[in-house]
Amino acid sequence: MRNDLYQIRQEQPPDYEEVYHLVQQAFAATTNSDGTEADYLTELRKKETFIPELSLVAEHSDGFLIGQIVLYQTNIITDNGLVHSLVLSPLSVHPDYFRRGIARALMTQVFHTACNMGYHAVFLCGEPAFYQRFGFIASYHLGILHINDSKAEWCMAKELIPGGLKDIHGTVDIV
Repeated sequence: MRNDLYQIRQEQPPDYEEVYHLVQQAFAATTNSDGTEADYLTELRKKETFIPELSLVAEHSDGFLIGQIVLYQTNIITDNGLVHSLVLSPLSVHPDYFRRGIARALMTQVFHTACNMGYHAVFLCGEPAFYQRFGFIASYHLGILHINDSKAEWCMAKELIPGGLKDIHGTVDIV
């Protein structure tokens, strides 16, 4: 996706250092940061659950990165076995570019790609007031509980296709 200010593209290994600093800057501007988000992403890229096609950046027209998003694979634990799904973490926008639709554009693009790859839903742990405007709801409303807190409002889900979580009940172990 491209507009006059930025283009969205797949993250590449040469981007990792710049993304690291972007994540640090973005989370330093929030009240819920523990300062480990950039390190978390670095470790995530080393795991089998990392899906490079679902790691995107927003590149400013001047060549620097102003946003990033990652979806990685997780499992919903059900009585009938594991169901593959995705987790969004982290999502970052440079503080100088907050409230310009970059987070929405990143989510729209990565959700489209994930849907085309056959995924039906995305989970996250986040601020309900922020993520509800993007269609996320507390996952327990869909019959999927956080492993440590069955009524966690901050454990949220979004179906990528209508009914994507229909008849799936279980737990997720995400942070």
